[in-house]
Amino acid sequence: MTVHLIDRLAPIGFRLDRRSRVFVDGWGDERHLSLFGEGLTAADPLPRLSPEWSRKEEHPGYRVRRAAITSPVADMLDPAARVMNLEWFEPGQGAERVAVILPAWNDETFDTRRDFAIRLASRGISSLLADIPLYGRRRVHPDAGPAIRTVADFAVMGYGAVAEGRALVTLAGELGLAGVTGFSMGGNLAAHVSATLPRPVATAPLAASHGPGPVYTEAALRRAIAWSALGGRAEAEPRLRAVLDQASVLELPPMAHSPAAVLVAGERDGFVPPDLSRQLAAHWGAELRIVHRAGHGILLWRHRSLLVDAIADSFDRLVDRL
Repeated sequence: MTVHLIDRLAPIGFRLDRRSRVFVDGWGDERHLSLFGEGLTAADPLPRLSPEWSRKEEHPGYRVRRAAITSPVADMLDPAARVMNLEWFEPGQGAERVAVILPAWNDETFDTRRDFAIRLASRGISSLLADIPLYGRRRVHPDAGPAIRTVADFAVMGYGAVAEGRALVTLAGELGLAGVTGFSMGGNLAAHVSATLPRPVATAPLAASHGPGPVYTEAALRRAIAWSALGGRAEAEPRLRAVLDQASVLELPPMAHSPAAVLVAGERDGFVPPDLSRQLAAHWGAELRIVHRAGHGILLWRHRSLLVDAIADSFDRLVDRL
């Protein structure tokens, strides 16, 4: 398999320096590891957000509003991570469809997702963007090192991102027909959010696994894990896989809207192998689109229009089923 330079640098923000190391401070607070197995379900209440939006900024073809609001799971977060920063992109003529776009691994800014939002605006679709716990302005470790320093950090980030994602989709539903999407880790988070929503939601997991377990213990990212900090690979790898596998979407029953989802995977993706997307698509009975000769980075940087098509099509599929 040929691996292009752009795929060696994926996922978003992956660099060949100390920022690229994963779990450099080991397991972390053992109490938080249980969050992988205590995920939210469709039976859990849907939190509501009431942001006070800034005045709209007008741009050719779209407008942007911003807000900051306390996370619905603030009590479980470090004080530095309790405030969510939101951006609402809307076509100039308004829109009846609103996509929540969740971030990829190491995607600590809104830059990449803003490009998706602008492209979606040209298709008549609004977007809601938010930073997630421990990323960007919500970093607990503000130095130049990795934002996620322990496995426990990862648990808190994932649980918090899904909880906040559910709140964002609820907000999107107040603005129009709601959807949820994301690339790589963002796609996995989007799948989790969708699988815990009792109401219809358009869903487009892009280059997404059904869960983090195989991504971090079988695929390319396993080479970035600081195994020595976890007690050595021979001992740590089986435990890490068992802990992370608890957070698989395959453990959640398909929802009525799940078959309307549209998934996309790269044929040569070494970070999220397409079989992981196939398993999710099969579990949901949903469509999976394989982009041939595309790896992780190639899929994001050279086939972005195909990814935007999948998001737009997921709304159409959902409407057809309503």
